[in-house]
Amino acid sequence: GGVGKTTLAKAVFNQIYRSFDGSCFLGDVRQECVDGGRAGLKRLQEQLLCKTLNIRKLKVHHVDEGISLIKRRLGQKKVLIVVDDVEDKSQLDALVGDRDWFGPGSRIIITTRNVNLLSPEKSLQLFSWHAFKNPNPLVAFIELSNMIVSSVGGLPLAL
Repeated sequence: GGVGKTTLAKAVFNQIYRSFDGSCFLGDVRQECVDGGRAGLKRLQEQLLCKTLNIRKLKVHHVDEGISLIKRRLGQKKVLIVVDDVEDKSQLDALVGDRDWFGPGSRIIITTRNVNLLSPEKSLQLFSWHAFKNPNPLVAFIELSNMIVSSVGGLPLAL
C-alpha cells in the first residue's frame, strides 16, 4: 500500500464517469470482505447494482444471485467500475467476473496489493488487449509478448 493506487483510480474515475451509462467506485473491497465475509461480498454486489443502475435499494440474498443479477442487469450497459483494494480472485469473480458481464465500451479498473492476483494467462490476455486489441497476441509476437509480461512481473500495465 501507500503508492497512491486508490488516489489515482479515484482521479481517473472522477474524470471519465460521465461518459458511461452507469458507474460505481467500490472502495476498500479487502476490508469489506474481512469485516463481512460473504455478507460483505453481497453488500458490495448490492452497492455495485444500485450505483450503476441509479436505484435506491436492491437486495441480494446470496453471492450467486448477485452474479446473475449483475450479468442480467448490466450486460447491455456501458459501465465504469472501480474495484479498489482487491485481495483475491474470488472477490473479482463475485463482482466483475468476465468481460461479457458488461456491455460494449465498459471499463473495469482494479487496484490491488496482491501482485499474484493475475494468472500468467490473464496477464498475457490483458497485455494483448492493450497491445493488439485482441485477447491473444498475434502469432508473430507470442514469444515477445510472453517475455514482456514476464519481465514486468505479471503486471502488464506496469509498462
